[in-house]
Amino acid sequence: MHALEKIAKCSTAIIATEYGNLPDVFQRHYFLHPSATLAISSEILLAGLSNNTSYRRLSGLPKRAVKFTADSIIEPQDYLPKLGVVSWKDCVGMAMLPKGLLHPESQNEVLSCWLTNLSDRMAQVLHAYVVDQVTPRLYLFPYHDFSARSEYRLAVSGGVLLDARCYRQRQDFQAGYREAIKKWWHGIGDDVAQLEQSLLIDVVMDTSRGFAIIDVNPNLHLHQ
Repeated sequence: MHALEKIAKCSTAIIATEYGNLPDVFQRHYFLHPSATLAISSEILLAGLSNNTSYRRLSGLPKRAVKFTADSIIEPQDYLPKLGVVSWKDCVGMAMLPKGLLHPESQNEVLSCWLTNLSDRMAQVLHAYVVDQVTPRLYLFPYHDFSARSEYRLAVSGGVLLDARCYRQRQDFQAGYREAIKKWWHGIGDDVAQLEQSLLIDVVMDTSRGFAIIDVNPNLHLHQ
């Protein structure tokens, strides 16, 4: 079974973790919310995927140019761009979309460049949208440097917190984080009890809220 077939088996679970598809209770507890959300057509999605050599080989998709036109003017600031559920974190020089590139007269060209340059990881995961015949949104989150912050991963199933571990330890690390996260999770409210999906939720400490969500992903090990 090749990579695209594996993604197809869990496509709906993947798409459910896109920011705009998350339950309100999760969106409220995100560390930062998108400053802009842009619609992406199926034509633009397929054009972007067609520029990834690996995806083109596996899917037989003919290569096409990406000519994206945003439906609004983007306010210049440094952004963390995400296309659906994926960021450009493994694309050199593209994890951040710098404000210096976002001029009204050139923003469409810049965004088209980002949409043209999808890594193999991004293309494989975005195949979920092709399978389910839906389109992702392009989210522009305010950029924040997390390099000095500890990051924690929560395993959740049926709204129940199963485990929490620190996967990136920095100076703000606290040895009692498991109990602190457990208290925070139970304090979110009864809404989480209604969640059926098995998820991996990444959080950082937040002085005003205890912890805040920075990413949500399906636990794909349960979909193999």
